[in-house]
Amino acid sequence: MARNGIFFGILLALIALLQPWSATAASPDDKKPSLLKTPSEACQSCHKAIHQQWQKSAHGQPRTLTPLYQALAQSETTCPQCHLPKSEDKEIFKGDGALPCVTCHTIESVAHGGKSNNAKTMGIALYQLNEKVIQGPNGAWFGAKGAVPPGSIDEELASNPFFHHANPEVFRTTTACLGCHDPQKLNDAKTYPVSCQSCHMPVSGGFADHGTPAGKSPRMVKRGTVLSLQAKQNGKELTIQVTMTNLLPHPFPNGGPFSMGLLRLTLLDARGETLWENIEKQNMDKDPKAVFALTTADDLGHPAPPKPMTTIPAKDSRLKSGETRSVNYKMQQPSVAVVRAELIVLPLAPGWLEKLPENQRELPKGLLAAKSEVKLPDGTGGANH
Repeated sequence: MARNGIFFGILLALIALLQPWSATAASPDDKKPSLLKTPSEACQSCHKAIHQQWQKSAHGQPRTLTPLYQALAQSETTCPQCHLPKSEDKEIFKGDGALPCVTCHTIESVAHGGKSNNAKTMGIALYQLNEKVIQGPNGAWFGAKGAVPPGSIDEELASNPFFHHANPEVFRTTTACLGCHDPQKLNDAKTYPVSCQSCHMPVSGGFADHGTPAGKSPRMVKRGTVLSLQAKQNGKELTIQVTMTNLLPHPFPNGGPFSMGLLRLTLLDARGETLWENIEKQNMDKDPKAVFALTTADDLGHPAPPKPMTTIPAKDSRLKSGETRSVNYKMQQPSVAVVRAELIVLPLAPGWLEKLPENQRELPKGLLAAKSEVKLPDGTGGANH
């Protein structure tokens, strides 16, 4: 019996030693200050690579430097709940990113039934926060026991000064994101067929990419759609069909009412000179069927962020998830040698320029999502290549 007792004692000790990083070993220290007032540099010592990725992301950069944010925040008090949730603790988070690490990593669950009905229940206010225990997809040993933290770069053993709780129900699902990015659907996790993280925080090197590439990333924009082009010339008459398919689990382009998608169709002669374009830089409405946008406005018809400032029902011409849409053209153009179709994303739609100071009202450079060309040798017609 004594021998069996020793054996089981050794076995239990080995199990304790072999526990993975996701195990937890102690309760949080209630005497420690609130995590809600902990700057991101406290996380950097263990998670160097993750911290570097986050600093370069939209979450890690100071949003107060964005002219549009400054202009909108003056008249709307709910903006900071998503874009600058720690604005009330300016001294503590001075020099920190717009969304310090603890903004997301203190989310414990959904509050208010996940419903965003008024200005007080938007963004971070839609969540129940835990100010004593760090939340994440995996837990972690707490105390002096050494372990290699995810994203440490040097893979050195480190003791963990913070209690980490495994909360995959939030951090491996859309729940962690929708409070700001689609609050009306927060209470329905089945709205999206895949989690946001699968594309925007892909696992690399054993941990999730905190650079969160999105609609302003050229490589991400190019992953969203398939574009095909057909053109045929019969005498002087030219017929064109452009077909676009949205491969994303959300509308294309995303980014709410602030971004815009454009289908730019260009006809070129044999020398490469432009004969005709469907879109003009100063007149985006020239070809409405080639504009893909979510439009929200106040009672005067001026562009306004989504609720609560929006008073006019939204108009949405974006490509829905999985949608295939064709746009057709017929015109008299006998000298066309090349037909070119380009699907472009503008990070900032032209209508928002009026919100900026006059010296900053310059349309941002568009991001190319897809492109196709058809050559029409001798006016015989063709298909994309």
